[in-house]
Amino acid sequence: MPEFIPLETPIYMTATFQNPLPDGGPSLSDRGLDLKYSREENPTVRKLERLVAWLDGFEDGLAFSSGMAAISTLLLSRARKGVMVGVDAYSATISLALDLRDMGFRVRFVRIDEIVDSISRDYGLLLVETITNPMLRVPNLASISERCDELDVELAVDNTFASPVLLRPGGLANHSIQSATKYLAGHNDVIAGTLTSDELRDLWEWRRKLGTILDPFRSFMVIRGLHTLELRVRRQSETAMKVARFLQDCELVEWVTYPGLESHLDHPVARELFNGLYGGVITFIPKADPDKVLRNLSVVRPAPSLGAPRSLANRPWSSASSLPPDLVRYMGIREGVIRLSVGLEDPEVIIADVERALKAARSPSGEVPSLLAGDPHY
Repeated sequence: MPEFIPLETPIYMTATFQNPLPDGGPSLSDRGLDLKYSREENPTVRKLERLVAWLDGFEDGLAFSSGMAAISTLLLSRARKGVMVGVDAYSATISLALDLRDMGFRVRFVRIDEIVDSISRDYGLLLVETITNPMLRVPNLASISERCDELDVELAVDNTFASPVLLRPGGLANHSIQSATKYLAGHNDVIAGTLTSDELRDLWEWRRKLGTILDPFRSFMVIRGLHTLELRVRRQSETAMKVARFLQDCELVEWVTYPGLESHLDHPVARELFNGLYGGVITFIPKADPDKVLRNLSVVRPAPSLGAPRSLANRPWSSASSLPPDLVRYMGIREGVIRLSVGLEDPEVIIADVERALKAARSPSGEVPSLLAGDPHY
């Protein structure tokens, strides 16, 4: 009987573990692997991995130092088999895939509407986002999964924008990746990534060699965030629906896309795929200089992330500026696009802030008084 039972996960902040044990037996993790060095295995990290695997609907998981560390480890492990990447994706993912192609590996980019017909045995892995960043397309995962099974192609999904609250990828994909920095951790204070699957031994070896494991303290912080994951994502999704409808009807907005809107190109797919929610991110184009809009936001803060308690907005065009211009056009990212990540504020407060910023960007002076002038909390 232990002397105490902690209700929260202990942080095993140690680089090494005694191995063998005093009785001469091996020290093993719950995976049955030697527990000797935290670059390989750590009990705090293992708790996070098991939790996310359960949320995703898979047998096991790996935690990484960032979402890109998870993607890099997966793509490097499959590079010799050929990799197909949905081009409607995060710019860093595309940039990594371009580098792999320059190194001589077979890499192909394909638009979301062409994925099913493009799947072939020449590429052993297909990576797509369940809600694409930043244009918010939603692939028909049922059709994609069926075609991958027919041709024995591994399907990996980046489920960051949807999170397990909207979609559990187990049963549809072979692997699920998330930037745990976003909705899983949920507080804009952790950089982390996860990869879940039913079979991870080869990827565990790649992570061990690349040194991309997450550290124990940040694993604890992501675990803490998981306690409120569903509450946060549900609130953010419901708020985003209200904000999206406002933007759709606003005369100061040229164009808006959000999977929950009936006008969204993939709304029927999203309605079938997700759990009655459509995520916390909206993409729109104002009828004004987007930089002026961002400068005049008060509640919403200009920042390149999502899934935080605070609403954030940025220009994807800037993030994609390192990519070849013709590829950016192929991805469909227009210069005036703003990506808005809805936080936990009151919907009416967010709407008022965005409306005020849109009006300010159109005014002769280029600004109007802040909603938060004199508020010490902001």
